[in-house]
Amino acid sequence: MCLAATQAMAALVVRIGDTVYVNGKQYTWEEWQKIRDEPRASTVATEAAPAARPRAASCSTAVYYDEFPPEDERFDCSTDLGRLTREELLRQGWKIDLIEKIPAPSQAQSPRGLPLYRYKLVISR
Repeated sequence: MCLAATQAMAALVVRIGDTVYVNGKQYTWEEWQKIRDEPRASTVATEAAPAARPRAASCSTAVYYDEFPPEDERFDCSTDLGRLTREELLRQGWKIDLIEKIPAPSQAQSPRGLPLYRYKLVISR
């Protein structure tokens, strides 16, 4: 007597009319039937989602600067990333998509007479 075990996978499938949503991706009913009938041909629909790691976040400086902050400046990051330097962000696999300069609420200036800005980084993996 021989028993064979196969890998079990689960997918969340929701059908609304001719549209099928599988693990957050949209397919037509015909596309889904092909994927369902040939699971080896397309593993996209039945792949288990990776651990809940954030794929995008934003980080901003806590204080205002008259120029871009130094390398050792820690940014306050969303999605529970904590306070990280740019180097730490890059080491963790983040890439910086956008840098936004946010002006100080008042027309505050630095001792050098330059306007002050808070810097916000938009990051993704």
